Parts: sequence; structure tokens; C-alpha cells
Amino acid sequence: MIRYLVPPVWCALAGLLMIGLNRFIPGPVLLPTPWNWVGVLPALAGFGSALWAARLFRQTGTPLEPWQQPTAFVNRGPYRFTRNPMYLGLALSLLGLALWLGTATPWLGLAVFVWIITRTFIRREERWLEERFGDAYRRYKARVRRWI
Repeated sequence: MIRYLVPPVWCALAGLLMIGLNRFIPGPVLLPTPWNWVGVLPALAGFGSALWAARLFRQTGTPLEPWQQPTAFVNRGPYRFTRNPMYLGLALSLLGLALWLGTATPWLGLAVFVWIITRTFIRREERWLEERFGDAYRRYKARVRRWI
């Protein structure tokens, strides 16, 4: 894996795609001004969720880098509600951007981001967690959804 293509970079690329789509092929307006400002709420919630989850990783000493094996099994804080609060936080930020842009085509960027993150990162990370933490992770996985 190319180590500089980490999830925040994919999020930024998706955001640029969304802005480009909105600028050049916006499609129909779904949320006109001033209603589009509602997008600030999920963007802030997503940013907060991602930071909270990253802070828990740092507290437990497990690496944030997606190419490194986990050293601790974190299942508290936002991990009680989603197995991937950092990725969900990035996706919520993109959802906020899509709402703020207010047109139809930027939603494609959010869908592409979720697809890339699931395929490139989440599936591998879940395999690593099952190998390392076994039944404890499998029970957690059965209880807590991947995204929300």
C-alpha cells in the first residue's frame, strides 16, 4: 500500500471531487441556501468523532497508521456504536460537505470514499483484529455495526 494514501488523504480527494462536481456538473439543487448550512452539523460531528477515536488509539498505544497491525482492542467511547468511528467521522464530514454544496452530484464523492475505505482499509483491518483478538473481536463485531 502507498503509505501517503491514508484515509484522511482519501477524504480530502473525495472532498475535492465533490467540489469539482458541484462546480462543473452540479445536477439539480437538493438543498438551497440558507438550508444548505445544515451541513455544518454533520461535518463538525464527524470531525469530533474522528478526533475522539484517534485520541483513544493514542491513549491505548495502538497505531493510527492503517498499514500497521493493531496492538490493542479499543471498544469504548465511540467504538460502542460503530466499529470505525474515525472512518465514519470522515464520511460524516463529507456528508456535511455534500449538504453544504446543496446539489446532487457531490454525493458521488461520498459514495466513492465509503467504497474505497471499506475495500482498501476496513476489510484488512477487520481480518487483522480477528487474527489478533479472536473471539473477543468476533463477539464485538456481532454486536457493533461496521458503519452505524
